[in-house]
Amino acid sequence: MKKFKMFIDIHKEEAWLNEQLEKGYELVKRSSFSGAYHFKKTTNMNQVIKLDVQNGMSKEKHDTYVDLHEECGWRRVANSRYSYIHYWIKEKDGHDELFSDVQSAGAMLQRMAQFYLLWLGVFLAVTTLLHGKVYLNPMDAYLTPGIWDKQGSTFMKAFLFETPFALMRCAPVWFGIIMTMVFTFKYKKCLKRENTFAE
Repeated sequence: MKKFKMFIDIHKEEAWLNEQLEKGYELVKRSSFSGAYHFKKTTNMNQVIKLDVQNGMSKEKHDTYVDLHEECGWRRVANSRYSYIHYWIKEKDGHDELFSDVQSAGAMLQRMAQFYLLWLGVFLAVTTLLHGKVYLNPMDAYLTPGIWDKQGSTFMKAFLFETPFALMRCAPVWFGIIMTMVFTFKYKKCLKRENTFAE
């Protein structure tokens, strides 16, 4: 079974994956580019899925990272060592957290903050560079000369014809602005939680 879903908060993603597991669907693959989650039917609902963020690892570091988790009973859901988000699953045994100490949990939050900071930079770049012009006012994205001076059916025809193009011009910019705000909020939230762990 395949499901398409987009998450900004990995804690919500983790909760959703565990909900799927409780319904009898176990994650077997996550496609980074398409956003597709691949599931298989399972009767073993006594499992838990946890997510971790890693900012790129050498082969040696990655192998050590995998070995340490597997020694603790975690099984890695197939993904690349270059992935930022790593998916782990194991049988519930009362030791169902990836991080057993405050320092490790704090380090993960720091990596999450860096992850959100990266996407913040991406969306800032998209917002400022897209089309070479930023259409903040949706009316400015209607480029048909004199469209706002037309009346009646002439206006409606021009308006309906131009609207899809206007949306293509301004929607990505507004999407970039909104996502920049979301990632800024997530970044600050991670830093705040990280500071709480450090106290």
